[in-house]
Amino acid sequence: MQTPTANQKAAFDPKAWRLLIKPRYFFSWVSLGMLALLAFIPNRLRDALCIALSFVLTLIPTRPRRLAYANLRTAFPQYSAKECRRMFRRMTAVGLCVFAGYAEPSVLPRALLKRRWKVVGAEYLEKAKARGKAIIFVAPHALAIDRCGLYLSYSGIEMCTMVHQQRNPVYDWFLNAQRLRFGGAVYERSSGLRTLIRELRAGRSCFFLPDQDLGRANSLFCDFLGVPKATVTTLPKLAGVSKASVMQLFSVYNLKTACYEVHFSPIFENYPSGNLLQDLRYMNQVIEDKVRQFPEQYMWFLRYFKSRPTRDYPNIYANLHFSSFKKGAAIDYAGRRRPYLDPRATHKSD
Repeated sequence: MQTPTANQKAAFDPKAWRLLIKPRYFFSWVSLGMLALLAFIPNRLRDALCIALSFVLTLIPTRPRRLAYANLRTAFPQYSAKECRRMFRRMTAVGLCVFAGYAEPSVLPRALLKRRWKVVGAEYLEKAKARGKAIIFVAPHALAIDRCGLYLSYSGIEMCTMVHQQRNPVYDWFLNAQRLRFGGAVYERSSGLRTLIRELRAGRSCFFLPDQDLGRANSLFCDFLGVPKATVTTLPKLAGVSKASVMQLFSVYNLKTACYEVHFSPIFENYPSGNLLQDLRYMNQVIEDKVRQFPEQYMWFLRYFKSRPTRDYPNIYANLHFSSFKKGAAIDYAGRRRPYLDPRATHKSD
């Protein structure tokens, strides 16, 4: 019997559910049971109900709706208010359909799951696998990211991933156990990048979420959808240290076909190049090409443009009042699209 490595000891334990059988988690387990029941409803019928529900939910002036409008009006100045509302409704419909089918990978047989995946750009994935190195999949915050990500381990790629621990330990166990159904390893972010580097060097591929706003400390400002955005500098450094191949995986749930589309991009060639800003701009360009192609698939309710380059750039998330009757100062959304050159942009990749 092999002795587990330090990495394996730090990984998520799928048997942890035994410690969660407690009265205080009763309603959490009941909600998972209801989600499991939804998995057995014909997906076309379930989607029709979700689409109908989206028309109602988008009428409610919630904070996520206001965040989405702020993002859309900033990233797509050509959109009218009506077009922003339509885009938010489509995003809500996609999100509801994905959520209603969240338990499918846990309870349905593999044959049924396989029928719901459609791969676009499979030749790029095969080319990356032929290199015989680990792959870093650049995976933006699309609504179907978890479901499409499962395709990788399902198809036989050894995967590892770093996740943010959920507040509810039952839901945290559910999500991580699902990610491990087809193999791989899951680590909490607190395990650190060293753990991820060791896994990559050992041949395991991984996910990388590139579009988070983690503040100014570990970021450079470069354009994303025409807006100066705090872009994390981790990817070029991680790729350089691990010698892994890099490519994008963009997740799509097609409302017409009721299929999860896994879109692969060509491999990032000569990456990292040694020019950090150039590498980050290329990463953002690849992401925004897909976001423009499938805008309704993106999680527009996240605060992508939270950090401002300087104080004179407007905060587009100001005055996001819950009530429509509260009025605040008008926001200069176009002002967030002014060009900006980060003084640290001359730094080279490590």
